[in-house]
Amino acid sequence: MKKLPLVRVAEVAFLTTETEECARFYRKIGLDFPVRPNKKRIHFADVGEQYFGFAHKDRGFMNGNGDEMIRVPLHVAFEVPPDQLDACIRFLEGIGAKCSPKIENSRGWHGSRRSWSTYFSDPAGNIMELWAPRR
Repeated sequence: MKKLPLVRVAEVAFLTTETEECARFYRKIGLDFPVRPNKKRIHFADVGEQYFGFAHKDRGFMNGNGDEMIRVPLHVAFEVPPDQLDACIRFLEGIGAKCSPKIENSRGWHGSRRSWSTYFSDPAGNIMELWAPRR
């Protein structure tokens, strides 16, 4: 493998202290966010086939290692083919990235019944995810 077989950006989320203001702003441009965002959740809106969202900075993002939530500015999930996730993990580890153990997601993200994820950090410390749906 010379590069990751990325299918698409599946989701992007950022941290903020201004959850209600962000929800109001993004509702004005047509995204479906709650009037009173829950500070303990990531709130996603559908944008085509992708999710765009935010969470309160005190919540943070999961890093997949079972640690506490990590408070970094950005989370991005890339979709990869399900039969190539293990090879993707080996590729990332080969370039020095530390990947979390694979996590099975039983929630139906992006129309899938189940999926697998692994998490790693970019050089800026942002939480990146490789997401592999099982349709």
